[in-house]
Amino acid sequence: MVSERDKRKLTIFGLGFFGLKILQHLSDKWDIIGIDFNEELIKELKERFKNKENIQLILGDASSILTWKKLKSENIKYIISTIKDTDVSLEICRIAREVFNLDASIMVLLFEQEREKEFEKFDVSIIKPAEIITNAVISKIEKNYTIATNIGLGKGEIIEVHILARSHLVDRKLKYLKPTKWRIAAIYRNGELIIPTGEDRIKVGDKVVIIGDPKVLENLVNILLKGIPQFPLQFGSDLAVIYHQKWKKSFEEAAYFKKGTKAHKLLIYPFKGCDVRKDFEFIKEKVDSFEIKSSVNNFLQLFSQEDSIGVVTIPFIKESVFSIFKLKKIFQNANKPFLLSRGKFPYKEIIISLNCPDPAFTLEMGIEISRLMKLPFEAVFSVMPAELRGVEEEEALKERNNIISDFEHIYKKEIKYSVFEGNPVKKTIDYLKSKDYSLLIVSYDKKESISIFNPSVPFYIAKNSKLSTLCLPLEESYE
Repeated sequence: MVSERDKRKLTIFGLGFFGLKILQHLSDKWDIIGIDFNEELIKELKERFKNKENIQLILGDASSILTWKKLKSENIKYIISTIKDTDVSLEICRIAREVFNLDASIMVLLFEQEREKEFEKFDVSIIKPAEIITNAVISKIEKNYTIATNIGLGKGEIIEVHILARSHLVDRKLKYLKPTKWRIAAIYRNGELIIPTGEDRIKVGDKVVIIGDPKVLENLVNILLKGIPQFPLQFGSDLAVIYHQKWKKSFEEAAYFKKGTKAHKLLIYPFKGCDVRKDFEFIKEKVDSFEIKSSVNNFLQLFSQEDSIGVVTIPFIKESVFSIFKLKKIFQNANKPFLLSRGKFPYKEIIISLNCPDPAFTLEMGIEISRLMKLPFEAVFSVMPAELRGVEEEEALKERNNIISDFEHIYKKEIKYSVFEGNPVKKTIDYLKSKDYSLLIVSYDKKESISIFNPSVPFYIAKNSKLSTLCLPLEESYE
């Protein structure tokens, strides 16, 4: 019968700095076999651990079969190589797997990161000391931001952020954050673990574990820790635009919008039959960083192209090619923000419609864009007259008033906010008639049907406005 101690046996190849640290920390709980070719070191360690019956120290070459024959390898649960020579570590893996057919877990401290692929066939866990140290230093410099190096893929897709200052993401229900390519996996508060649901909120003092696309997480940290506006990076790093000679004005607006935000590149998708080469010099003149992609046949195709796309730009031309039916399809199928371009730029201000399912998120996006583009902003909300309002409409008005108050507190400034009484679409459109060359921002519930019997206020505001309109499709998460 195998004893309980035999079940907890591990072997450490290389007893230098890292190997010795591992041996010291595990010496009270495990049977350990330590191997090193330095005779003086083995003598010194045998003297130091002479009272530890569970520690066996062997002088030998880790890559030699003769050394391995000295081990009772049948009960080894873990094999650890801390040897700097990558070829020796590879030979350790080969001998363990191919000569002795061991199914023990193997961990290798890899000092030559470019050789990681050579270990894949041996099914080992790679630990990169240089990367761990680098990330630890960065974490100290950046403050309150830790990258998980040896969990998951180890590529920065798991981070921990210590929330020490208030940002606009704090104290809001998680289901209203509308994360794209990221999720909050855990919240640690007052020494307790919280598995978050849509009803939970991030609070100052929390440690928050976030998983997602490493590039998106890097931008998210800037929002959480520094309050730096990042739009559209929380959705994707690039802007996309459909291109045709008759829609040049919309292309120019996309280039202008990219320049005013944090977007990295403008991805240009020629419309069917368009020879973009004829306009190459014009394109180079208008945008500094771009990439010409393959042609598309319709506007909806842009939503299923590159994962890096954060905003899609669509020319909103009132002609047969762009009927109300096609606009409905875009509203129902869009999986990321899109700009209905009417060529009304440069913008003079940002107007944020709070006639939407998530006014806090919409206001947050509008403020972020206004900060990036250095433009004033205002919020508007239309509601039925007091004598005609029901309980639900009274609650909606109260909620928006509270949100405006909260954001004034967060940003330490008064927000221009107008409330109109009457039909929401008509009153909003009437007000916007005097707002030439402004960017309108609306959000809407993707699950809400758009029909004569169920008129969507955000849809009809976007359709009937004369302004270029940024539309934010919303879907609840954490549910």
